[in-house]
Amino acid sequence: MKISLELPFGIWIMKGFYDTVPWEIEMAGIQDGASRFQVWIQLVLPNVKPAIMALGIFSFLAGWSEFILPLVLAPDNKVQVLSVYLAALIADDNNFDMALFKSVGVFYVVPVIILFVFFQNKLMNIYSGGNKG
Repeated sequence: MKISLELPFGIWIMKGFYDTVPWEIEMAGIQDGASRFQVWIQLVLPNVKPAIMALGIFSFLAGWSEFILPLVLAPDNKVQVLSVYLAALIADDNNFDMALFKSVGVFYVVPVIILFVFFQNKLMNIYSGGNKG
């Protein structure tokens, strides 16, 4: 079910990036004697690498922030994802532990911050493409 929402988004992002790669780069590679696979690996793929990085990050964040699917599919499970566990902590009125709530919140946010710190250069470079001339 989740893939039916994520797959069109990924195709749409990748199509936009493949459209920015000039056809002249591919034709120049073929005229220089490279096969179609070599042209794709050596010329096209470096131009769409930021899109692959962005799509990977978006996919991770979509899975990381998922709440409804784990709540519905495993409501009484002993092992829960952090978003469902955090919601259960908020809903528990009898013994609200603020320290536990804060620590779960930190563990929920830290992977996203680490991802941003490591990949911010790639994310800021998503509009670079091949130039003619």
